[in-house]
Amino acid sequence: MLHTLGLWQKPQWRYLPLAFDLLIQPLFYLYTLSLTQTNYRVKEKDWLHFWPMLLFLCHAIWVYTLSLQTNDIMLKDQLAEGLYYNRIKKFEDILSVLSGIIYWVLSFSRIQAYKHWLNTNISNASYPTYSWLRNVLIAMGVLVTFLMINIPLEIFFNFGARHFIQWQFFYFYLAVLVYYLGFTGYQQKDFEVAFQTEKRSAMTLNTEQISTVKEKLLKAINEDKVFLDAELNLNALARQIGVGEGVLSAIINEEFYQNFRNFINEKRVEEVKRKLLSQEYKHLSILGIALESGFNSEASFYRVFKGITGQSPKDFLQKNNSQNPF
Repeated sequence: MLHTLGLWQKPQWRYLPLAFDLLIQPLFYLYTLSLTQTNYRVKEKDWLHFWPMLLFLCHAIWVYTLSLQTNDIMLKDQLAEGLYYNRIKKFEDILSVLSGIIYWVLSFSRIQAYKHWLNTNISNASYPTYSWLRNVLIAMGVLVTFLMINIPLEIFFNFGARHFIQWQFFYFYLAVLVYYLGFTGYQQKDFEVAFQTEKRSAMTLNTEQISTVKEKLLKAINEDKVFLDAELNLNALARQIGVGEGVLSAIINEEFYQNFRNFINEKRVEEVKRKLLSQEYKHLSILGIALESGFNSEASFYRVFKGITGQSPKDFLQKNNSQNPF
């Protein structure tokens, strides 16, 4: 950064300790954990993520403090070389690439695991899917790729001042991502997320048992209309039917070719469509019908309805009213 800003040639700025390259990756990973885990608190072991950055920062402060005594740039460079500044800086750059790859994979895996848990356990359409965070991760993957290509090239080849332009673009791109992440993250609502990554046992039922569970499931859906409960989750439905979560999830996947979230929300949409066309519910607004059908927010209802039917509730209503004017 000092090079790109033209400060490297000024004695008081030369070797200024800015060893924060290893800070961004673990911070982003811990932020991802905080979004997908209720009441997340940084644990004592989490501070281990920052030890590499602290070690490099201590060395950078040491070099800067000792070299600050002279304004002669050549003497500064000789002193820094004697303190292995360039060698350690190259090692830090290599470690930054490895750290970027590792934490990117960890963060991406966490988001994917959360989305899988969400689809197989939670029917509440208001739960955040963090698609925006996944998009940020993809954008950060571009940065990691940039580092993977450019840092080795800089280590083995001397490009002189020509490479500063690409680093200016890098820091501008990074700044935009950080501001976007902060702005979007600030707007997110707090949710009680009971996300867990335990493994479930595979389904070991015979055909007759599967048929029995399927029959109980359809009864709970069609007669008891359990989907009207906006907070319905896989655990509650499994307990009502009398089977394990893993078994119920597998049956929904294999017998209905859907995950739990889509299965329940599809039933809610069918209920909304039925009520929209019924004279009994003419006194209710579209949102009122949605809230009575298991949805608990306007935004999530419109998103799910259009995602399943391919049209908005108003378009559906107008189309069916025009076909059945009387």
